[in-house]
Amino acid sequence: MSGARLEGIGITRRYGGLTAVDDVSVVAEPGTVTALIGPNGAGKTTLFQCLTGAERPDAGRVLLDGRDITKLSSDARARLGIGRTFQRLAVFPTMTVGDNLSVGAENRSSGPSLVRNGKLVLGVFGFPFENTARDRRTVEETLQLLRLDEVRDTPAGALPTGTLRLVELGRALCNGPSVLLLDEPASGLDTTETDNLQHVIRRVAAEGVAVLLVEHDVDLVFDVADTVYAMAEGRLIASGRPDDVRAHPAVQAAYLDVSASDA
Repeated sequence: MSGARLEGIGITRRYGGLTAVDDVSVVAEPGTVTALIGPNGAGKTTLFQCLTGAERPDAGRVLLDGRDITKLSSDARARLGIGRTFQRLAVFPTMTVGDNLSVGAENRSSGPSLVRNGKLVLGVFGFPFENTARDRRTVEETLQLLRLDEVRDTPAGALPTGTLRLVELGRALCNGPSVLLLDEPASGLDTTETDNLQHVIRRVAAEGVAVLLVEHDVDLVFDVADTVYAMAEGRLIASGRPDDVRAHPAVQAAYLDVSASDA
């Protein structure tokens, strides 16, 4: 995997009279982990959606290695190397874990979309994927990385939420992203799974990928991130190194004190 620079410049998103994201700029650099934190309603998910192409900002631009991709769809951005996971799980429940990951490897293929979509439909109805040697190697390496070897032949729908988070992450990794956006990847994970996730995120970044995560687990964020952006009420209130953001008075007041009181 190789990395690319993802940049949001002056992103603004309104819903009627409500400004969910107000002139926010963020950068995810190749080979680093960037985290976005803030209380519920801060605008994190909306900003995330604008960066992935699921929503179109009312103002501002999204750049990938300097190329303006603001008007591109999420599918087009995926083809350019932007991978993502979802806050609400998006796996194929009737397919095995291995075949779920094979979807990601297959989508990386440069072959015709009709062929790739046909294979996906067959997979959903229980017909196994016939992957290239490269795809099989990618799936195998990812299964090992995420410690999903033992459930590779298990239908995804039979697995708990925490494991499905890893399956979804695995599918995104198999697509060979240059930028990886993770939406609350630790949700539903136990302590062991969270520790493994931290290892995976660091390893992915070490391979040059730009990783951007939205996450409520502040311990994970401050352990794994190189840069942290903190939002509140749609605006950016602090950014920088994790220790600096953690100590910022506005972040303490808007988020960390609340998190501590909720613990």
